[in-house]
Amino acid sequence: MNTELSAQPPEAAEDAAEATAAGLNSTYVDDPGATLPVPAPIDHAGPRKRSALLNVMQSAGGRALFVLVNAATGILTARALHPSGRGEMAAMGVWPNFLPNLMTLGLPSALIYHFRRPGAHRTTLLRAALLLGLILGLLSTVVGDAAMPFWLDHYPARVIHLAQLFMLNGTIVLLIGVARAACEAKEDFFASSLSLALTPLVTLLLLSAFLLAGGLTPTTACLSYVVAGTPILLFLFSRIVPDLRGRAASLLASSRALLGYGVRSYGVDLCGTLALYADQALVVRLLEPAAMGVYAVALSLSRTLSVLQTAVASVLFPKALGLRPAELLELTSRAARLSLIFSMLAGTLVGLLGPILLPLLYGRDYRHAVTLLNILIAEAIVTGATLVLTQAHMALGRPGAVTLIQSSGIAFSIPLLLLLIPRFGLVGASSALLIASFLRLLLTLASFPVLLRVGVPRLVPVKQDFVQLHGQLQRLTTPRA
Repeated sequence: MNTELSAQPPEAAEDAAEATAAGLNSTYVDDPGATLPVPAPIDHAGPRKRSALLNVMQSAGGRALFVLVNAATGILTARALHPSGRGEMAAMGVWPNFLPNLMTLGLPSALIYHFRRPGAHRTTLLRAALLLGLILGLLSTVVGDAAMPFWLDHYPARVIHLAQLFMLNGTIVLLIGVARAACEAKEDFFASSLSLALTPLVTLLLLSAFLLAGGLTPTTACLSYVVAGTPILLFLFSRIVPDLRGRAASLLASSRALLGYGVRSYGVDLCGTLALYADQALVVRLLEPAAMGVYAVALSLSRTLSVLQTAVASVLFPKALGLRPAELLELTSRAARLSLIFSMLAGTLVGLLGPILLPLLYGRDYRHAVTLLNILIAEAIVTGATLVLTQAHMALGRPGAVTLIQSSGIAFSIPLLLLLIPRFGLVGASSALLIASFLRLLLTLASFPVLLRVGVPRLVPVKQDFVQLHGQLQRLTTPRA
């Protein structure tokens, strides 16, 4: 996300004028060959100065709790519903999450970017973002309801009709994304992380209630996931209410400014969503429900490894805004190296224990998914490293570069999925994801010297990385005088 004060292309002038009119003090540059001047200063002031490591630990802690509780929900549904029922549940639940995330128009990133600009009208920005989120959520519901009969044509009519009903969740998903972005923009990582952890916890409570009542079916299981978003949205709203009470400026100008940046960064959200959900949508379309159930279980277990790298990326973006390119390279490289090594260690452990964990936790129906799990573990680690590295482009106001990288991977992976799934089934789907993830990582590494005019980030940890990490941990654990 670039915040430059010069070298604007002509098409950026209108967006810059709109941002200035809204009191946002930001301009845009999307020319990948432009020389990078020193970015405009970012307002890092908050309630108090916070350690980046502390933010990462807090964010990772919330995400770790999210993953653990989410794993418990996955175990419960896998055992109770078996592969076929789990596949039906996934068929009903994939699109109510996939489609609204596909239609964000970059609002979360745009809100964080503008929220932290000096002189930003935060009240107006937040109101505009919530209004846009509401409109886009309703639109996702309409589009989803129209698409379900085609995409799920080999499923029973009951599944199709319920999938259409659950599309009402689209508005909740989009509003949660906007509210969480507002919390992260304020460095309220506690609220953001807690909301992530509470979502599967509420789901687990609802699933357990249905199970104890003898009424846990694919339908009630999917309903549990959908309903869980409502209390989370109310919690996040309680954290951003003070920012909604201020004096509002021009709502229209703020909406235009958000969309001006959001549309440019939308490619990042779009490609990220396609990377997360395209494989599941195609498996639902091309394979039987039982195969989808097995795939959902292996995918869920492999995604436990994304906790650290996702937490690092969420903290790195707002922390990196305003840094010079050389400083940003050093910060991003160190974050990528450390998160990568710890994720690889965790991935090795999960892979070794996979033959034991799958039948023990999920049931004997899933014991043959070991190869599938190992491929998805590797893909999750590579994708996480790419996510951390691309934050450098986002912080320097170059979402277009991230869009180009991600779209290249997606343009490669979707045809590969269509080719390999019919021939090799679930292993083909996971292999297509792994190959595409390596392509995105290579393109991301190449983008640093080509677009940012800096060196290629080093991904092999050095002794100094661990020395600095040890020093930060000591400062956190040493009582202050």
